[in-house]
Amino acid sequence: MARKVFGDSLKNAMGKTLPSDEDLDVRRTSPTVARAQASVLEEDKHATRLIDPTAIRLSAVMDRIDPSDGLDELVSSIREHGQKVPVLVRRTQDGALEIVYGRRRLFACRQLGQKVRATIMEMTDEEALIAQGVENNARQDPSFIERALFVAGIIRELGKTDETRKNAQTIAHRALQVDESLVSRMNRIATGIPMELIQAVGPAHGVGRRVWEKLLKLCEEDVARAREVSGEIPRNIPGPDRLKAAVTLLTTQNTHPSERVKIGRKGNRITIDVDADLVPRVEEAVRKLVTELLNRDQDGPE
Repeated sequence: MARKVFGDSLKNAMGKTLPSDEDLDVRRTSPTVARAQASVLEEDKHATRLIDPTAIRLSAVMDRIDPSDGLDELVSSIREHGQKVPVLVRRTQDGALEIVYGRRRLFACRQLGQKVRATIMEMTDEEALIAQGVENNARQDPSFIERALFVAGIIRELGKTDETRKNAQTIAHRALQVDESLVSRMNRIATGIPMELIQAVGPAHGVGRRVWEKLLKLCEEDVARAREVSGEIPRNIPGPDRLKAAVTLLTTQNTHPSERVKIGRKGNRITIDVDADLVPRVEEAVRKLVTELLNRDQDGPE
């Protein structure tokens, strides 16, 4: 099923019907996208082999903020059942082996100290990036910011000149199957927000473009402060809350402290409305205060 999904996604990325084996042989001189399609479709024809995972280098364009995040479950699965799905590797012009997709499987095998099952194929930079983007869309649920970073990586690596930038944007469009107008906006978000701030927030799964665009606007207003904020975001809260905390910190930097914590009372109920970045500290302070008050009542008057 995974292979069928990948094939369908790749067909959509290429924008045409998947060719037969005979068609592939005829169209070896087709444009880059057609070659990428042909290369991936031929994957199953190649026997896999076992390779030392330390001999495979990572590609310049990453598709996850932290590929090792949540790796323990995959490590346990491979240890118990073995590696079921091979990774895809290409041989670069300098003869080195480079991962195309399957980074987490590669990291898991490195951690286990065992060889990784891989398929080696001849692919250009463009073909590899298209295959990487299509496969990841089919197999995982990358967050918006991870997809934006992937777009920025493609443009950075392939669009070094004005002449090649348009082609790089087209490659990003077809790899991620997003509207071409969105490619530029994703690149602006990924390059306009300091990387240290993005890493502090993390993938923030479930959060869409609008919140990240809001954060970008705040970062553009004060780049230095945006970098400082990365060290102030609580790490013990979920990614979406860390993103909200970053926005709050940049929005309320000139706000009076009393406005960041609002206390209300209705009957015997007390409500506390707190900025997201203050939640852990306020919660800890409230719990400590309540405990002290209860202990004081138990001790009785002196």
